[in-house]
Parts: sequence; C-alpha cells; structure tokens
Amino acid sequence: MELRNLKTFQTAAEYLNFTKAAKILNFSQPTVTSQIRALEIEIKNPLFFRIGKQTYLTSQGEVMKRYVDQIFATLDEMNRELSKESRPASRLVIAASETFCTHYFPPIIRKFLHECPEVGIRLVSCYSKDVIAGIDSNDFDIGIISGTYRKSGITNIVIADHEDLVLIASKALHEKYPVSDILDKYPFIKYEIDGPFEQQMRHYIQEAGINSKKVIESSSLEAVKSAVMSDIGIGLISRNLVKKELAEKQLVEISLNKQPVQIKTSLIIAASKLSDNSTMRLISIIERDWNAIHDMAD
Repeated sequence: MELRNLKTFQTAAEYLNFTKAAKILNFSQPTVTSQIRALEIEIKNPLFFRIGKQTYLTSQGEVMKRYVDQIFATLDEMNRELSKESRPASRLVIAASETFCTHYFPPIIRKFLHECPEVGIRLVSCYSKDVIAGIDSNDFDIGIISGTYRKSGITNIVIADHEDLVLIASKALHEKYPVSDILDKYPFIKYEIDGPFEQQMRHYIQEAGINSKKVIESSSLEAVKSAVMSDIGIGLISRNLVKKELAEKQLVEISLNKQPVQIKTSLIIAASKLSDNSTMRLISIIERDWNAIHDMAD
C-alpha cells in the first residue's frame, strides 16, 4: 500500500466527503476516487458506502482508519524526533582533566569557534571518573580521559597512543644530594587522579622502589611542577608538561632504569550524539590536532 493512497483515505475517512478531501489535499476529485479505489482493490473490500447523500465507512473502512491513524501518528512522531536530532547543538559541554583543559583545548576551541561561531562551548575540569559519570548521565557531550572506557552506547576514540611519565627533581636538589638521599629525605609530590593514570603512577612508584615517608597530593599537575621547582620534593609528571624545564635544566629527570610508563588518551562520547554535525566537527579537530599540540612542546 502506498502512503499517499493511505493519506488520501485518512482525509476522506475523516470528513466523509470526497470533494472536501480533494480540496484539502489539493487533488482533483477523480484522483481521490482513483486512489481509494486502488486501496479497495488491494484489500478486496469496499471502504465507503453511500446512503442518500451521506457517505459512511464500511467495517473494513473502520478497521483501516484505525490503523492508518496509528501509522501517521507514528510517522509524525518520527519526523519530530528526526527534526530534533538534526537540529545542531547550540552548546557543547566538554569535560577533561585540568591538564587537558589548560594545555590542549585553547587552540582546539579557538579553531572550532572560527568554523562554528554559532555554537557555545563549556569546558569542565574534573577527574576521569567524573568525566565518565558525566558522559553516562548525559551531562557532558564530549569527555577526554587518560586510558580507555568501554561500555555499550559509548564510543571510545583513542586520540593519543601514549603519554610518558617522568620522575623529576629540581636542579638545586639534584646538585646538592645524591638521588638516594633525595628519594629518602624529601616528600613525593603526587598528582591526585583516578583511573589508569593513577594505576600507572602506583606501578611506577612500586617498580622504582620509591618509599617516601611523606606524600603530598595535589589535584593540579601545574602545582606538582611548581612544588618540585621550589625544591619541596620530587614528583612524577607528564613529560610533555616539563619538556621546556628539562631542556633548560631547571628540572632534572631521575632515571631509575625502569621501562617508561605510557598510557593512552581517549575521547569518549555517547554514540547517539555522533549524528550532530557540530559535535562531529569538534571531534574531527580534536583527532587531527591533539598530537600536534602535544608535539609543540618539544
């Protein structure tokens, strides 16, 4: 059965008047009669009958009208939903750690807003566990985490294959004390984070035999770097954040002859949001530029 014939039948059945149906549908009356006749041939039963000047539905017509009304109600609902989904996002909420927010997103957002100036951006700094929770609850549109996240309905895109961690001390401490004394006497300044990054740090600390009696935790990698540069203690930090200071010998890498610690960085997003053009454009920029931004610190 063709939808156009069903629509003609629905209109004729509602008004029980072929002339009025033809006027509403902008058809000729013979066209309305022809389309309804085509349906009657398909179902091998009449849909209308006349008594005097009044038109009525047959029992088969009553059944067809009930189902046709349901069909077009469903189609209308589908079209409303599709219209809602195709409407571009007016604002995108991105969640990531402070490090990612500070060092990676400014150039990415600048480029995105140049291409999509009508879309607003909200950048939220939080731990990976909160990023994941926000993606699951639909509070965030895009999340960046250290490691990967696998769940039905969530798309995980690896945007960086590795992130090196490096154990650092200030130049002053390194020149004044042997490494064993630094490890023994000074606090270990630890980045307070959850998930794979935390697991990798803990593994590194155990493998390196670091057994500092004092641990200072900070939710900011910048604060970790600043504390180490102020001779407060040693710290384990992303190499990318201290490349300049290492090159200028303000900081010194403490090598304990261990394998480098590397973890992946992933973009996570609800699969249902991948149909939005603005969102896909932002993801494309992130995928394309993330490692280039990383390498700019070299």
